[in-house]
Amino acid sequence: MRILLYGGSFDPPHNGHMNNLRAAAARVKPDKVVVMPAGVSPFKRGTCASGALRIEMCRCFSALAEEQAVPALEVSGWEVEQAERGQRNYTVLTLEMLAAEYPGAALYLAIGSDMLLTFDGWHRWQDILKLAHLVVTSRNIGDDPVLHEKAKRLDAAGARILFAPVEALPMASSDLRARLAAGDRCENELPPLVRRVIQREGLYRENKGDNNHEPETGKGACAQPLE
Repeated sequence: MRILLYGGSFDPPHNGHMNNLRAAAARVKPDKVVVMPAGVSPFKRGTCASGALRIEMCRCFSALAEEQAVPALEVSGWEVEQAERGQRNYTVLTLEMLAAEYPGAALYLAIGSDMLLTFDGWHRWQDILKLAHLVVTSRNIGDDPVLHEKAKRLDAAGARILFAPVEALPMASSDLRARLAAGDRCENELPPLVRRVIQREGLYRENKGDNNHEPETGKGACAQPLE
């Protein structure tokens, strides 16, 4: 059994995330995909939307299952629950949880190209490579030579880091939050379900200030995004 883990802050999830997961799944051909919104990333101050709302927005990924780009897909709130309990979490702990839940399964971790370049700064990164294969999708056009050189340094045998060809869609949640705060609906970048939740909850508006930020606890599957 192959399980593909795709994590991140997803604040909010956007079409670039969808595109990267589609490409990673095409490369791995998993039996199951787990989308894992982070509680609070150790690399970020905090998130703007609550964990519950980010989990709800991540249901947009189900559209990939409907188009048969991915098989069975689960949106997991495990990392959000860890943060709510005040527990720190890192990608390696999420992978250990999945390894225990699915003994004998081959685990794959989908990450963006920027994450690969800083991967050796992740908590217990050597153990991550023992637990899972990395599936790297490019976020920036023309960065392949740099990525392949980094992969050789991290994994000399070349067996644990895979590359998923993808047409890069350069976009970042932080940029979209700024545009949303300025009144842009970001219709070309955000899936319909995500736009509906944002409108319903009034997310990312400037007048909300910092009242909607979660406390910083330090975590993430991808909060090291996956993070």
